[in-house]
This record gives sequence, C-alpha cells and structure tokens, in this order.
Amino acid sequence: MNRAKKIMKNQGLQKENKKEKKQAEVSRKNKILVIIGILVILVLSLGICYIQLRPREILKVTGIDKTGAAVENKIYYKEAVYDIYTVESQYNSYESLYRQMYKTTYWEAEDVDGDGRTGAQAAKKAVMDNIKQREILYLEALKNDMSLTDEEKKTIAQNAATAVKNLSDSQKKIAGLDESTITQVLEKQALAEKYKQSVINGLGIDEAALKKTVSKKDYRQYTLQYYTFDKTEQKDGKEVNKDAATLKKAREDMAALQKKSAAAKDFTKGIITDSNSDNKDDKTGISYSTLDLLETNKDFADDATRKKIKAMKNNTVSGVLETKDAYYVIKMVNNNDPEAYNNQCEQVVSDEQTSQFNTKYKNEIKTGYTTEVQSYWKGRVKLGALTSGQE
Repeated sequence: MNRAKKIMKNQGLQKENKKEKKQAEVSRKNKILVIIGILVILVLSLGICYIQLRPREILKVTGIDKTGAAVENKIYYKEAVYDIYTVESQYNSYESLYRQMYKTTYWEAEDVDGDGRTGAQAAKKAVMDNIKQREILYLEALKNDMSLTDEEKKTIAQNAATAVKNLSDSQKKIAGLDESTITQVLEKQALAEKYKQSVINGLGIDEAALKKTVSKKDYRQYTLQYYTFDKTEQKDGKEVNKDAATLKKAREDMAALQKKSAAAKDFTKGIITDSNSDNKDDKTGISYSTLDLLETNKDFADDATRKKIKAMKNNTVSGVLETKDAYYVIKMVNNNDPEAYNNQCEQVVSDEQTSQFNTKYKNEIKTGYTTEVQSYWKGRVKLGALTSGQE
C-alpha cells in the first residue's frame, strides 16, 4: 500500500517536472525570439541611419595642383544645403505674388529660363553651376597660395552665426544648416571670391573710361519727399474719377497741409495723423512718400508738373500741384543728387568686370578642370521645399 502511494507520488512529481521543463523551454524560446527581434530592429535602424546620414556625393571636381599632381575634390550634398536654402528662401518670399500673376508657384512654372526647364529645374541648375564655379575658383586660390585672414574668418563666423539664428527651429534640424557647415561653405565662397577679384584686378579694365560713357544729364537725380492724394479709384475693375465733393474736400485738405508743412521744421513729422504707420492720414486719405526722380523719368506726374518740380530749389516746399490724376505737395531735398549717377557708373564697371571675367573663366580657368555631377544630385534632389522646414 505504501509502495503504491510512493509510486503515485513520484509519477506526480515527474509530471510537474515535465511541465516546468516545458515552460522553461518556452520561456527560453521567447527570450531568443525577443533578442532576435531586437537585433533585427537594431540592424534596420542602423541601416536607415546609415542611408539617411551617410555622405551623399553630388559633384566630383578634378584638376592639377601647383606641383602638377592630379587633385580630386568631392562635394557632398550637405555642403549644398545652404545654397539650396538661399535659393528657396529667395523664391518662396514672393510665392504669393507669383501665384497671383502666373496662377502657379515659381517651382511649378514651365520654361522659366527659355530652355524648357521648370522653376525647380532652373533653380537646381543655378545652384549646381554656382557650386561648380565655387569649387574651381577655390582650388585655383589654393593653387596660388591664397588664404583668408583671421579677420575675414572672424567676419564669416559671425555671418554664419547670424544665419543660423535666423533659421526656424525645424530648419535648424536639417543637416547642412548647422553653423559648422555654413561656416565651411562661406569660407570656401570667400576664398573663391578673393581669387576671382584677383583675376578681375589683372584684367586691366579702364574704369575711368567706362564711367565717361554714363550720361550725367540722364542720371541727374532729384530727391523728393511729397504728400499726395489720388483723384481716381478702382471700381468694378475700372479706374474712375472720385466724385466732385470728395475732390473738393481733398483740395482743401491739401491746401491746409501745404501751409502746415511749409512752416514745419521737419517736412516728414506731425503733418498727417498716421496711427497704423501706413504713411496715410487716418481721415483725409493723404499719403506720404519719397522719390528719386531721374531726368529721364516720365512716369511721375505729367510733363508740366515735372518741369515745375525740377525748377525747385533745395529745401523748398511747393504749392499744391495738380495733375489729372492727383494732388501733390512736394519738398525738394536735393535737385542734383549724385547717387543715381554714381550707382550707374559702378554698375557699368561691374557689368564689364563680370563680362570679362566670365570670358576668362570659360576659356581659360574652367578648361583646366573636369566636373562630374553625381547620380544622387541628378535623381534624388528636387528644389522647392527641401529647406522650408515643412517636409
């Protein structure tokens, strides 16, 4: 009897041991599966990080250094991001205007450059062309033992810091818009520009002769401050004259303003009530503006009124001048301001420098290098929203 009980007890223990062993085996299998799962996720994560963060080559530039040895520079996508940001910011800043005028965004607009490219494609080409030239000029600068001074580097560092400060929080997270990379790009651009200027200085351009081609008469500038009231308005898409009562009241308001402004120490202050800072009187609708009127300008006022304006002496205020479109009260700030003439002289010189440099770059400098745009740039990069912080 006791033996039978003992056998039954042992059999029960054996069943319990088998159950425990089975549970332990399942637990071990589950642990192994969990470990395998973690390893798979880790491998996939590392793979994704590698794909996302690995350097993406977009351009290869090869040439000869000053010793005659071959030199090869590789440019990666990260280095192009600030260039892309600059271009995208420029065009996105007037996107609403572009939509209003052309019913589309600049990026979607077709044949913007006359070569069949969309805005996005044309901008992409411009960015790459700039990167190519920057890299070639940078290599030429190194070949000629040129470098940036400590002061130049300090200025660039300050500019880079300011650039990052002006980025949105989402833009700051974009690889390539960090301060270190932007500094690197700006330093390379500065050295390239330094070499470019050395080339221009050696072209022997006669700046004095170029400035003589600018007409002092045509670019004589009359600097004006003025108040005005428009006699016309838009109604149903058409420009129509305001009613007689409105014009009569405006004429009286302008006469009162003329007396006040002519006696004022400052023509620009305390003449109109402008609570919302839109340069327009809150009640009368009279507005304030400035103008650099050139001798050749035909768009402001009419011939007779412009003749009266040009005859004014400096720091004098006109009476109420009337054209078919508006009333004016004008102050002559400077009837022979050299600003427009000087600006045009600088522009003529700059245009000639650019033209001659481009010719030398195309025929002499660029020919010493080979540029190869890489597949990542060709197939994966599309401008329009890369640095907007929205995607």
